[in-house]
Amino acid sequence: MNLVDQFLGRLGRRATTLLPFSLAIGLVFQEAAAWFRPLVGPLAILLLMLALIRTDWPRVKLLLARPWLAIALAVANLIVVPLIVWPIWQALGLWPGLVAALCLSAMAPGIISATTTAAFLRLDSSLTLLVTLFTNFLVPFTLPPLALWLLGLDLKLSVGDLSLRLAFIIGTALAGAIIVRTILGPERLRHSVSSIDGLSVIVLMIFAVPLMDGIVARAEADPWKLAGFVGGAFAGMLLCNLVMALLTLPFLDKRTALTAGYCSGGRHNALLMAVLPVTADPDIFLFIAAVQVPIYIIPTLLQPFYRRLVREEPSGVAARN
Repeated sequence: MNLVDQFLGRLGRRATTLLPFSLAIGLVFQEAAAWFRPLVGPLAILLLMLALIRTDWPRVKLLLARPWLAIALAVANLIVVPLIVWPIWQALGLWPGLVAALCLSAMAPGIISATTTAAFLRLDSSLTLLVTLFTNFLVPFTLPPLALWLLGLDLKLSVGDLSLRLAFIIGTALAGAIIVRTILGPERLRHSVSSIDGLSVIVLMIFAVPLMDGIVARAEADPWKLAGFVGGAFAGMLLCNLVMALLTLPFLDKRTALTAGYCSGGRHNALLMAVLPVTADPDIFLFIAAVQVPIYIIPTLLQPFYRRLVREEPSGVAARN
């Protein structure tokens, strides 16, 4: 094993420890954050490609043979969870913009990076991948009516445009993953998993830079409000996670239910920037910046919890991924 592989392997093994430091990079390099904005799309493709390279494809094939589990979890994420958490946020008397943002976040599809971090947490990354893809394909049909019904927001969302954009991201990532897997071959691929995880960590750290764009200026302008929104973002992610896990636990094994909850906690909030009208409450856009903090920190916080519970599963269940 060469020095590069050793370095990447160490990064991969310390993934959840390093993720919170990604935020510090984004905060320190605020000027670079604006320059890195055009890289958000390519980095998202690269991150998904790395997840697809290390995905357990026999497990994916098994899930696709009976896709109703992933489809049911996707529908529950997009419809059932928002309907449960919406009255909770309404009853707490929070800033109206924060309430709207928390509800919109619960309606958003799964975030692509969840597939990568699920692998670090020993959850079912193959199921996470499918649920994430299904939620992204279904969200054009669920988000606009729910936003109009619950929040009175009229999202002029083009199903065709959003679907084409998503298809390009997934298609490009899949093509790249197939090429890399073919070049490596099964044997080298098995020995390269830790290096791929290390590359994923590097991409996630770079990805944090543009996502932190402007957050320092917001903190200087109104630090207490930003802190409240960060706290609300933590609560929102954990509540969606808990609701989904508890809903599915009576019907699924523990590891699958925990995976379903994790899929629900991690939402593609940046998508909201592309679909919200310019007249939307500015606090919603503040939330989209604030939610990046828990997205990078929660995997580290939950890692001991998940690993303890996954160890308690029968060995055959935990080894499926």
